[in-house]
Amino acid sequence: MTNIALDTNIWIYLTKDTFFELWLKLNEMKESEDIRIIVNDIILKEWSRNKPTITKALISNIKNEYKSALNLANYLSGTKKEEYLQIIKEYNDEENRIQKAFTRIEEVEAFMNSCTIINSTETQKLFIAKLAIEKMPPFQNNKNNFNDALILRNICEYVENTIPSLYDLIYVSNNPEDFINKETKNVHESIFEDLKPIRLRTVRDLGLALQLAPELIENFDDWIEYQLEMHFDYDTIMNR
Repeated sequence: MTNIALDTNIWIYLTKDTFFELWLKLNEMKESEDIRIIVNDIILKEWSRNKPTITKALISNIKNEYKSALNLANYLSGTKKEEYLQIIKEYNDEENRIQKAFTRIEEVEAFMNSCTIINSTETQKLFIAKLAIEKMPPFQNNKNNFNDALILRNICEYVENTIPSLYDLIYVSNNPEDFINKETKNVHESIFEDLKPIRLRTVRDLGLALQLAPELIENFDDWIEYQLEMHFDYDTIMNR
């Protein structure tokens, strides 16, 4: 089972019809225990804070979509125009579509709360605050990345090496530049100071994450060797 965590923006995207197939796949893989989805308290708070805006945006999009579709009729004529108007007529049921949008939002929220829920600790908050005060990465550019850094620190500290999968954690975020080192293309090491090393993969695309998740290490002996090396490196660092 591979651990997957989604940042708040990805959860918001899942309320949209264009992400419906991915939403179904995410549900399916969780139910079949191919993945374990980790949600922490920061993500839940960000979701709750953004929920009214999410709802308002979906309603606005529903109303504008029909108007846009109706405007396309101006480029048609005769029988084709009549047929097209007939086709989109059913699409004008705004009340029904808005209700479906409300339902999807509640479904996503219920799903989030059915995942593995963890809470950030005061120690983790103080650690990230220290990075911010000292302008250590990812705070070197004075950007407010506190929540992103805390989410990663919290979840990575929670994750433990379990079965031999390619990744201990796949983190899906639409804003990886908020915590990625542009030179190494990896998450800033300062976020993981004093933590046991894990195999972390960050991606923008949820579809890619779900594709990567079931992949197991082909050579179990290589995995055992990797574990021994990681534990040796960790013990060496801790005993300095």
